[in-house]
Amino acid sequence: MTTSTIPASFGKQEWDRFVRRGRTLVKKMSAIQFDLGDLMIEMLQGRRRGNGEVGEVIELFAHEIGLAPATLRTYYDVARQWPKDKRRSDVCFTVHAALAYTRSRYVKIRKDPVDPFTGERHWTVNEALRAADHDRKPHTPTNAEERLAKTRELLRSESDAAEAVREILARPDVRSRAASDQRTRHLMRQAQYEHWQQVDEAAEIDQELAESIEGEEELEEEAPKVSYDEGPIEILRLLGSFAAFFVSLQKTIPQIHSQDYTEEAKEAVLDNIAKARSFLDWCESAVTTGKTDMDKALARLLEDEEGE
Repeated sequence: MTTSTIPASFGKQEWDRFVRRGRTLVKKMSAIQFDLGDLMIEMLQGRRRGNGEVGEVIELFAHEIGLAPATLRTYYDVARQWPKDKRRSDVCFTVHAALAYTRSRYVKIRKDPVDPFTGERHWTVNEALRAADHDRKPHTPTNAEERLAKTRELLRSESDAAEAVREILARPDVRSRAASDQRTRHLMRQAQYEHWQQVDEAAEIDQELAESIEGEEELEEEAPKVSYDEGPIEILRLLGSFAAFFVSLQKTIPQIHSQDYTEEAKEAVLDNIAKARSFLDWCESAVTTGKTDMDKALARLLEDEEGE
């Protein structure tokens, strides 16, 4: 037994002594469980087994001796699967029960598996469940896959899962690992984007409700509208360009994750932002003053871009 499996408040010799006593008691308990199962086999030998007679006998007998019928039924079923000459007296009844319906169980039980907690070779309920052919999860996970499976099972509730994530992210090492993982960062950005979408939608619903109940005028001043039947074609084109630009940015910007970009990529985006500002200044000057000539700085920008 490795010292790492011993509680801090126990010495090794003291702990080993209690373990030996516990194993002796479990061995006695297992013998009694098999004895009760064998007793049921003896009672039912040669008797009718149809129309619920077996269940009736087990239920009445369990009541007489002070056991739950389901418990006595388990003893009976396991004893039937394990003839006396196939059982191991040094292996507990619960392990026999876990392997009761496993193929090649008589061969499997002869070979002791390694206990991942102690390094010893002996049968435990965990290893029996793991060795069973049917889909049964061990009570105590011993590797990452089993721990994750157990966590998913425990955190089925969305609220429980969210609370667990909040507590786990309070650990600095976990935050550091999560921040260094690109997929995790993407999921967090997506969560933020979805959150603010929900906030905006909720605000719109609240506004519509307030307007329908109170009959108030619109809370926000609408942007000036231009009639598509009367507006000059160049103005309509400008407004269409702005609308497409705004929609495109609104969809793209929430997906930005600058920590994953090279300096060259960032520089290219910043260069285009500067060009966009120059174009907007040119547009503003043309609309307010009527001067549509391109200034020298913007002309140089365009010349540099065309020359590349």
